[in-house]
Amino acid sequence: MDEEKKEIEKKEEDETVEAKVDKEEKEEKKTATDIEKEMQDMLNDLSEQMGIDKNQIKVVSIKMPKRNFRTILFESLYYIITSCLLVIGLSGYINWCEGTWYQLLFFALIFSIIELVLRNIFFIVFKKTIIQTFGLILILPSFLSMLACFFIPFIPTPTRIARYAVVFIILFIVREFIKRYSLEFFRRHKFKKDKKQK
Repeated sequence: MDEEKKEIEKKEEDETVEAKVDKEEKEEKKTATDIEKEMQDMLNDLSEQMGIDKNQIKVVSIKMPKRNFRTILFESLYYIITSCLLVIGLSGYINWCEGTWYQLLFFALIFSIIELVLRNIFFIVFKKTIIQTFGLILILPSFLSMLACFFIPFIPTPTRIARYAVVFIILFIVREFIKRYSLEFFRRHKFKKDKKQK
């Protein structure tokens, strides 16, 4: 009896494992028509839940930009250079800690390294969340690295926390502003160059 029970349990386990494998294989082998059908089902469900016409719902496809070694390198250099310049520059106007310019430079380097490590972890772990939040979740690595700098003993510690927060809020805004508009400038320049060549 025990042997029969064991055999039955083993068969059931094998069947469930096979079913899981088949399901995974089917999911991997989804064709364009299957994806289209799933999209239509989702749109139907959404229109029923919201009580609006299906044709009024617009579907936007968002692709994550490819992050190769070159992209990561340029991004890292940009964040390190801008963070160092802005921390030293803003510290001349807003007195948030006691330290010389080279101590502030060291502080900015440590901050940038922590931020870049966290950003790259977020890009690996939270890919879907980045798309769903339209990149807003990428504010977290900056704030976490700002907080982490409180607990590092060999760099200048903030003596005025409110001023420290103001310095970093300005840093985040200015840095992203420069990044966005410089990228737009290069895209326009490239577009004009390509147009002239044609």
